[in-house]
Amino acid sequence: MDTQYDIDIMTQVTGMLHSLPHENQTPDYQKIMMMVHTYLLKNCKHCIATDYIDTDVEKGQTVRYCEKCYLTFD
Repeated sequence: MDTQYDIDIMTQVTGMLHSLPHENQTPDYQKIMMMVHTYLLKNCKHCIATDYIDTDVEKGQTVRYCEKCYLTFD
C-alpha cells in the first residue's frame, strides 16, 4: 500500500488554514495557503472522482475532486 503521509498532513493543514475567516487572512497567510495548495497539486498521486451536487432546488453541478487530498479540478 502506498502511503502519502505528507499529503495527509497537508490536507489537514488546508482544513485548518481555511477555518480562519477571509477578512482575517493577511497576504502572508494567503501565500502559505497557496503554497500548501501548490504542494498538493504537485505531490499528491491524485485519484479523481466525479460527483454531481445540487446547488439549489432546480440546479446541480458536476464536480471533480481528488479522493486523497480533496482538491477540486475543472
